[in-house]
Amino acid sequence: MQKHVLFLYGALLLFCSVSGFSNSVKLDPQYLPLIPRLSSNDDIYTQYCEDVEQNYMHAAAGKSTSRQFYAYKASKKDTLFTIAASCSIPYETIATANSISNIDDDLNGKTLVLPTTAGIFVCKIPVSSIEILIEKKYISVIDERQKEWYTIGGRLFYFLQNERFSSTERAFFLDSALRMPIDHAWLSSAFGMRISPITGNWKFHEGIDLAAPEGTSVYACKGGKVASCRKGDPVYGNFIILQHSSGMTSIYAHLSKILITAGETVISGEKIGLVGQTGEATGPHLHFEIRMNGIATDPGKILPR
Repeated sequence: MQKHVLFLYGALLLFCSVSGFSNSVKLDPQYLPLIPRLSSNDDIYTQYCEDVEQNYMHAAAGKSTSRQFYAYKASKKDTLFTIAASCSIPYETIATANSISNIDDDLNGKTLVLPTTAGIFVCKIPVSSIEILIEKKYISVIDERQKEWYTIGGRLFYFLQNERFSSTERAFFLDSALRMPIDHAWLSSAFGMRISPITGNWKFHEGIDLAAPEGTSVYACKGGKVASCRKGDPVYGNFIILQHSSGMTSIYAHLSKILITAGETVISGEKIGLVGQTGEATGPHLHFEIRMNGIATDPGKILPR
């Protein structure tokens, strides 16, 4: 037990010394107590669990909780859910503290910051779609209580104890499946080499064409941030680019109307535009692309049938 007390004292000393030199506490995983294994046989993990339990007891009694943090390097077998279950901490607490944008994010080899108090970390400068949703929800609260700031991975976060994802945020974060961007359409042109209907030359087609009547609703294939909305492009006409998690983007071209604006956050299945024939189009259809880290990928292989 003496080892645990000394170990914890060192962790708290680091916490206090860093907070004294800036307006935020810097949480660098390499200086936090590292949990080798999420196992009851591990002393550091046992100490972590004791800290978590104590904080829950203090919160239930209306007392202030302490702010200890640990680190853990995730392995191939770990998921956000298994780590959260082992830590008895909500998955959204771990996700927001570590800039995990989607349940599909690969954690293998990533050193995570593990808080001992449940809540949500709100990023001051949000990047991912889930961070934008959270920041919009809590911006007024943050403005009123600018106290508990933490720097994690060079980014500034505000901690809100006991907060949890709303049903919308939860659905957005857990959304891992793709949906068709049009309810009823037929494939008029597949992904790959084809003779261009415009020039008559062989050309690589970086998406698929889904033919449908003009004015047909177009939906986001997955939740994400609206990276761009452009009108009058000579090739794509009116088109939208959505930025999703894990380096994925989707493109919706030849629209007759765009119903969203750049910078917004949309959820899967949200109506974003209408089918048209703007740009280089010989008839009303949706040109739909999926890119992974900028590389065109065949949507037909990953969209539901």
